[in-house]
This record gives sequence, structure tokens and C-alpha cells, in this order.
Amino acid sequence: MARRSSAFPEKIAQDLMQRILSGEFDESNMLPSERALQEAYSVSRTVVREALKLLAARGLVTTGTGQGAVISKNLTAPAIDALLLAFHRSHVRVDDLLSTRLMLEPEVAALAAEHATPLQIRRLYDLSQAMADLAKSDQPVRAASLSYDVNAQFHGLLAQASQNPVLEILVGVLVGIIWRQQNTIDLRQPPELHARTALQHEAITRAVAAHDPAAARLAMIEHLVTSRQNLAAVPGSLTELIQSLYS
Repeated sequence: MARRSSAFPEKIAQDLMQRILSGEFDESNMLPSERALQEAYSVSRTVVREALKLLAARGLVTTGTGQGAVISKNLTAPAIDALLLAFHRSHVRVDDLLSTRLMLEPEVAALAAEHATPLQIRRLYDLSQAMADLAKSDQPVRAASLSYDVNAQFHGLLAQASQNPVLEILVGVLVGIIWRQQNTIDLRQPPELHARTALQHEAITRAVAAHDPAAARLAMIEHLVTSRQNLAAVPGSLTELIQSLYS
């Protein structure tokens, strides 16, 4: 007979989380079926479902009718949500986030200049060109929305090129928060600002391709200072963003 205990769902969720993080399910990207989990842990179907709900609440899996639990590809999303609430309670301002990026990302760019692979460098050039193409678009509203995504991809790839996974996660979280802020509030930035961003991305990429850490660091500082100026119109707190996400 299946064992029952209110502690079982949490224990099973913790065990499955460790198995997910260890990469046990990487190839299938899915957890075993509910029946298989019942047999593996000798528990009821209700206990298994409660455990899966706990994993879903933490952003580790998604569940849906007619399919098993699928492992989430973006594991930084839950961290972004949690930090947004923590920042809101601490009255964090957008400028605080930008100051943190100024401390972090110039060194990320310098490390990328030392460690980026040829494939990563080619991809950085591709993203720079994508930003330049969007700046020339005859659909400015759509282009502005897409440019935020390209921008986030560029900074994420640069962090990945540093070959330090901790930096990749931290940059992904910070950029993700600012990306949500930009997509929540209409900044009405003119195309020339996106064109300038494209040029600055290209300058960073050239420095990375030349394996010049000092030049990459300076190019990133210039880019972030410009971004700070462009975001001057964003409200000082994250209140509007919090309300839009959780109202």
C-alpha cells in the first residue's frame, strides 16, 4: 500500500529537484510519468501530484493536460520574480540596477575578450547586426520591442562567453529585470538610440574578437553609461512593474 504523509511531497520534490539539477533528465527534458514516480517512491498519485505542484511553483517544471511534467528551459525566471519582489520591498530604484550592472558587466566583457570562442564571437556579430537592422525598420514600435530581446540576448551571450556560469546567471537575472521594465513602460525611444546601441554592441564585439580585455571593458562602460542616460525617463521605483506583473 502506498505510504501517506504530508512530508512526502516536499521530500519527493527535493529529490526530483536534485535529479533535475544533476542533469539526469537532460536528454528527454521530461520527468518520468506519474505512474512511474508512484512506483519509484512508493506513494500515492495524490502525493506525486503535490510534489509536481511544488516543482512547478518553483519554476522547475511545467505541467499540462495530456502530458507529463516538462523541465523548464529558463531556470532564471523564478529568480527574477523573487528578486523583483525583494527589490520592491527594499525600494530598489532602476538606477540601483544600472549601477550594479556598471560594476559587473565591464569585467564580464573583459573576461569574454579572454575566453570567447570563435562561434560565440560570430554570434555576437550577428546580434549586433540584428540590432542595426531593427534600427532601420519602418515599423518602429515592433522594432523597439524586438530590440529589447536582441539586447538581452547580446548581454547574455557575452556573459556566457566569460566562461563563468555564475556571471552568466547574474547578468541574465539583472538584464531580465530591466528587460521587463522596458517592455512594461513605453519609453518611446527613437530609432537613432537603437542605432547607437548597435554601434556600441559592435565595438564591444570587436574588442572581444581582438582579445583585448581593456578595450572590451571600456566599450562596455560607454555602452552602459549611454543606457543609463536612455533610461532616465523610467520611473525611479519598480512599483509600476510589480503592479503590472502581480495585479
